Amino acid sequence: MRATILKLYLANFFMGLIFWYGIEKLFMQSIGLDAIQIGTIIAAVLGFNFLFDIPSGIVADRWSRKGVLILSIMAMILCCFILGNANGFIAYLIGYSIFGGLFVVGTSGTSASIVYDTLHEHSESSSYSKIMGRTYAFYLAGIAVANVASGFLAQMFDFRATYFLTILSCVTAIAIIFTIKEPMFHKREQKERMLVQLGSATKTMVKSKMILTLAVILSALTIVQVFKNDFGQLYIWRYISEPELIGLLWAGGALSWATGNLIAHHFKTRLTVLMVITVLPLGIMSFIDNWFSLILFMIQQVAMGALFNQIETRVQDATPSAVRTSMLSVLSSLGRCVAVPASIFIGWIISRYDAFLALRFVSFIALIALLYWILQRFMKHLKDEPVQS
Repeated sequence: MRATILKLYLANFFMGLIFWYGIEKLFMQSIGLDAIQIGTIIAAVLGFNFLFDIPSGIVADRWSRKGVLILSIMAMILCCFILGNANGFIAYLIGYSIFGGLFVVGTSGTSASIVYDTLHEHSESSSYSKIMGRTYAFYLAGIAVANVASGFLAQMFDFRATYFLTILSCVTAIAIIFTIKEPMFHKREQKERMLVQLGSATKTMVKSKMILTLAVILSALTIVQVFKNDFGQLYIWRYISEPELIGLLWAGGALSWATGNLIAHHFKTRLTVLMVITVLPLGIMSFIDNWFSLILFMIQQVAMGALFNQIETRVQDATPSAVRTSMLSVLSSLGRCVAVPASIFIGWIISRYDAFLALRFVSFIALIALLYWILQRFMKHLKDEPVQS
């Protein structure tokens, strides 16, 4: 078990070592893409992910989670090759939305399911929050290293070099995953056809008051994620104009999320506390239009990273292994269903007004999510503690 977990740590680090993330918007502008085209690409990626997230989860459950991971990273290799050679909108749209989308949907929830079933087979599922927190922290550490390096690599070579160098880290990740022994616990529970399995995952969600509540919370907080992940650089640009500092802050954001995952297991019985700490900094930022808000930006990243870890832990605990990846895909698709119109609307707010008003909008959504959780917590007696299936 220990060898499998260590290999997953290392594979996730290299999966996160995507050198072009930190300079992507600069490269897109350098090949002539404007804000509307960038927003269109983001919406296309989210739309593709929405359509294929659930099918990829079902394939992972029924065929091979390890195989889906490998195919997903191969899609990222193709994505890097296409984007590195792109000279306009169409090429970037195809490369990012299709092949970049395949990477996202194929890795979403798959590593988590491998970790959970590996621990389950050794009667260690109670350690999932801690182990998965470390796994995701390694992935985010890779992103942080790549973000810091991206600016320097672009200066030493050019923007395109960061795309081609990412191919090397993808090949390394595939080589590591090939050596992982995939747990077969979910295979023994596999009896249903694909559509029936999708129905089972959906029924599990609807019948569980806890999972349904967490699905609503996740969908609302996805809007916050869209703002921070896809438009965060524009928000940071409001206060800092040096590309090198933006790259460092972007890396700091990844490390902050990683820190949240590392400390998440200390909040197993404190989900309400995490909800408050996640929403409160956003509320304060809505009234502070200066560089200090960037500090709150990082604090909020830590809290939301821990919150998402604990939400996923509760979903894993309450879901049968046979539909575990499918369930995570259903929840992810619900979030992306919200994210597509949200990305378009946030982009419109920023282009029509500014990033500060967009922040106020997502803060309002986060506040509604907090009030909804409190209502469910005290009116319907939902518990902060995880509930085993």
